[in-house]
Amino acid sequence: MVAIVVVINLLIALFGFWLACKVWRLRRTLSQAADAIALAERNTHHVLGNAPTAILRGQLGTQELRQTYQQLQPKVRQAQQALALLSLSQTILSRRFLLRRIKKSTATRR
Repeated sequence: MVAIVVVINLLIALFGFWLACKVWRLRRTLSQAADAIALAERNTHHVLGNAPTAILRGQLGTQELRQTYQQLQPKVRQAQQALALLSLSQTILSRRFLLRRIKKSTATRR
């Protein structure tokens, strides 16, 4: 009877040691996972720590560019109109010049 109690006691002790070993391994694995997550968080914070400032700066720069673009639009339209007028006047003057040359050449042939 004592032998049965001793064997059962040994089995319970072995089960307790086995369970303690599993818990210890699980704790070690969870500790490594927590360390990896903490490292990832630090690296992410280091990389993205200045992101809000950079984003705000970019937004302000974009807003300024839009305002400048809107201010330049009328000037661009005026320049386009001026170039169109110059092109039209060049076309008209070249036609007049050609017509004069044609008239002179036909007048000298007669």
